[in-house]
Amino acid sequence: MIALAMVLSVTCLVATGALLLVGLLLVGRDGPTGPSLQYAAVAGIAEVSASAMYLVWVNVGGAPTFAAASTLMVLGPAMIPIAFRALGPTTVNRACVLVSATGVAAVAVASLLLPVDAAVLVRVWAFAVVGACGAVAAARSSEGNRRSIRAIAAALGVFALYYAARGVTLIVMGPGGAARTVILSEAGAIVVGVVSVFVITGATSTFWLAVRRETLLAAAQTSAELVVVPDRRAGDTRRLPRFHELVRDVREAATTIDDGAVAVFGGAGLSRSGAAPSLKDILRSDHGWTEDEIALLRQTVVGR
Repeated sequence: MIALAMVLSVTCLVATGALLLVGLLLVGRDGPTGPSLQYAAVAGIAEVSASAMYLVWVNVGGAPTFAAASTLMVLGPAMIPIAFRALGPTTVNRACVLVSATGVAAVAVASLLLPVDAAVLVRVWAFAVVGACGAVAAARSSEGNRRSIRAIAAALGVFALYYAARGVTLIVMGPGGAARTVILSEAGAIVVGVVSVFVITGATSTFWLAVRRETLLAAAQTSAELVVVPDRRAGDTRRLPRFHELVRDVREAATTIDDGAVAVFGGAGLSRSGAAPSLKDILRSDHGWTEDEIALLRQTVVGR
């Protein structure tokens, strides 16, 4: 069991790192999906911390340690309805947030006051309720028509059904009977948790990248002139060295000369035509661009 808990902890750590990589480096905190990034980070940190606290409880014991581990376990998936509410508040996701928060509070109180077996039963049903809330919040969100969001809703729905079945088994057969049912045992629950983390992490990253792409395309269509860095030199199949750094320089220079400049794929969109020469001067003086690098830039006037 300790080995499986460590596997879950490592999985959550990897998932959190992947989400932060996609969110911070590729998407950014200021875009339309930015508010959900902080909740994804909290969810990942909570699950990693829960696994660590669980291992401490196994070795040391103590009701406060057990309560902390159990509460953090449920807090992770409880962040999902909150993230969808940040993307677009609705009555449905507001209700899902309240129900999920109640579930987290119930687990905290039960883990402190009840025997371990009873507290585990409360936690199992809290997982079922929180998973169902996350599935509903995803399916009924403003982005619910996307495949990535439907994948999140489906994963959480299966997660909720699994824990409901596990909860019924614990009531009918007791902890010993549930342990003999491999699928519904603690080991089975950890495996389900690992699979759910991978699916939700992949779907969330796909969603963030899709929204980022749409945002950049929309920005390009509303600009007067585009100044971009090609990712490859003409006749060369290799990726341009320092491509991301060059793109970042172009965007910073664009905001220096044009308050209406926006980020587009590979560079910046300017709100007025004829500003490209000034942008190049900024790149030379402030960012140390060489003439060879300046020559790489492609300018396109957007017809509107």
